[in-house]
Amino acid sequence: MMMGFSTRVALAVAAVAGLMASCSDSESIGSPDTSVTASFATTASAVAATSSTAPVATTTAAPTTILTPPTSTPPTTAPGACDGADGIPAGAAIGTILHGDLDGDLVDDTVTEYSLDGVPHVHALLGTGGHSDAAVPIGFADHVAITFEDFDYSAGAATKPPVAVLAVGPTMAGTAQFTFLTLTSHYCIQPWHLDGAGVFVGRISAEGPYEGLSCETAAGSRYYALNTAEQAAPGGQWTITQTVIHHDFTTVLFDPPLPSITMPDGPDVRTVYGDFYGCDTPAMFP
Repeated sequence: MMMGFSTRVALAVAAVAGLMASCSDSESIGSPDTSVTASFATTASAVAATSSTAPVATTTAAPTTILTPPTSTPPTTAPGACDGADGIPAGAAIGTILHGDLDGDLVDDTVTEYSLDGVPHVHALLGTGGHSDAAVPIGFADHVAITFEDFDYSAGAATKPPVAVLAVGPTMAGTAQFTFLTLTSHYCIQPWHLDGAGVFVGRISAEGPYEGLSCETAAGSRYYALNTAEQAAPGGQWTITQTVIHHDFTTVLFDPPLPSITMPDGPDVRTVYGDFYGCDTPAMFP
């Protein structure tokens, strides 16, 4: 039987519990360059399918002690100078327009996708009147598709966390690239970036090896995992690897990869691991 997502996380935590008993309480099971510690891993839930025929993920009961994963605090400083502060430029080809709360003040903001000189952009107009803009050079098209993801969802939060913008750019048939955009501490919309490096770009691929993003709400929080599924030989079993991601404003953070699992060949592998699965954004290749 295939081991569920949260079960694998719980076992991984249990495996290091003995080591941590002899260490100080401040030690982390994460890599040195991540801020995520063992406390987060105890609350993740299953995103893997339970058989080769049932695409529905199994959810494992949450542990008795429920700890909240690290999330970004909404910006608290006064707005600074942002790219795009003068608004959407003349001559822009307007695409999708969304309305939602980007800054956590419970007032809807306006997010507009547009193309200028063949480059996709995402523009934010906050309810307070501030404008900001970011180029999103992913995919091979002039435009990107945008949707909202409730990335920092927290049940019962006194103030509902702000939403993130998911931008998706098509590449080849059956594949796409994506990134998230949120606000900086100066209320400027920007794509997520790797710490000290360039823009974070994830990949969706329905062409093996599969790559995708799965999302699950459990224990009152939302968890997002980057997935890969590789097959050693046609018709053989698939090896699944998952990495849970977080963010600090516009910096993306990665947990250590979960222990890999295997599952038999079948269409569920592509459905769950080669697409958006369980997210606010619908699957690209249903």
